[in-house]
Amino acid sequence: MSAHFLLAQKMCWAGWREGSCEFGALANGFAAEMRVGYKGAQSLRAWGNFFGGMVMTVFDFLYPPRCPVCNHVRLPWEEVCCPACRKTLKAVGEDTCYFCGRQVAEQEEYCSRCQKKRPVYERGFSVFLYEGTLRESLMGFKFRGREWNGRFYAEEILRCHKKELAAFGAEAVVPVPVHRRKMRKRGYNQAEIIARYIAKELRLPCRSRLLVRKRYTTPQKELGETERLQNLLDAFAVSDAPREKKRMTPKSVILVDDILTTGSTLEVCGRILKRAGVERIAAVTVCTGSGY
Repeated sequence: MSAHFLLAQKMCWAGWREGSCEFGALANGFAAEMRVGYKGAQSLRAWGNFFGGMVMTVFDFLYPPRCPVCNHVRLPWEEVCCPACRKTLKAVGEDTCYFCGRQVAEQEEYCSRCQKKRPVYERGFSVFLYEGTLRESLMGFKFRGREWNGRFYAEEILRCHKKELAAFGAEAVVPVPVHRRKMRKRGYNQAEIIARYIAKELRLPCRSRLLVRKRYTTPQKELGETERLQNLLDAFAVSDAPREKKRMTPKSVILVDDILTTGSTLEVCGRILKRAGVERIAAVTVCTGSGY
């Protein structure tokens, strides 16, 4: 089997896993690694772009994108969210709490929660209000296998907050972990899917194994605020896996979850990260509960 064939296969596999078409960049990297020279790099980039376009065309045909709201099939050249569905999504708006990202009254700087007690993270960003069609969309994402919704959420987060997140100077993106029982049931961690897209666009590592959920807990939605904090005590920890122990703890991270309600989960995860040596944390969620 020729080296060129193996190289093309490697590029196609990498592109399939990431769900992107950046085969030209991959080809350039492989060419540099193999020292094939300028002409060789040009040739590999061209073949990479060609095969990349072909592969993604086939995947779009076999597994067409779906609207994250109504779940209807969308054509590859259309926006993934139907224009009519997008109008039903309620944005948090420009007036948001500096610390947590919740919606606040006009000209207010902090929400009522953060006025009473600041969270452990120093910045918070969110995009939508957790109500109506967005609530149903997230339920499909978490409980009905609509894994593809994650890309839309990540793109909306970046569309609204990419500049601020890039300026924050994070060294890694860290998703809130799920317990292995939920992972077996769902097949994926919804926060990790969003985190990986964000990390890729910001060109940061996604440290999806830095935090672990070591204890299965009662669903948070069934508990009050005080009970939520108690429920999460000792539920999370920094991973003791040998692979993670060898890696340096980042000094600043972007902590990603899907929903911000009372903020208990992000608060506990943030405290654990701080104990592990993380100095600065920005929290990012798809949506937040309404109200001030």
